[in-house]
Amino acid sequence: MSAEERAQAEQDIRGAVADLQVTAYANLRNAIANVAIFFGFVGVFATVIGEADGRRLIPMLVLVLAGLVGAAYYPARHQHTLAVRLLLASSALVVLGLAGLVLVATVLDS
Repeated sequence: MSAEERAQAEQDIRGAVADLQVTAYANLRNAIANVAIFFGFVGVFATVIGEADGRRLIPMLVLVLAGLVGAAYYPARHQHTLAVRLLLASSALVVLGLAGLVLVATVLDS
């Protein structure tokens, strides 16, 4: 194998790995947004059927807000800084909502 062929093969492999990384990060960002949207649907469903009453209402509404912020990622995904901020906000809201539900279920109900 000549030096030119070796350099071309190395460049091709680096390009393939870079494409794989771009695709993997895009899939990760989509998965994070989808998890937030899922918990948003759970919050809406629980509110509609009446399970989110009393102390559970605020954590469920936080989960609904997380779903809305997660859904806002899709139109903004081509603006990198805004998209990352939306993903961070939706992740934080999901964690706060779930922590609130755990807090209500374990500490406040006993």
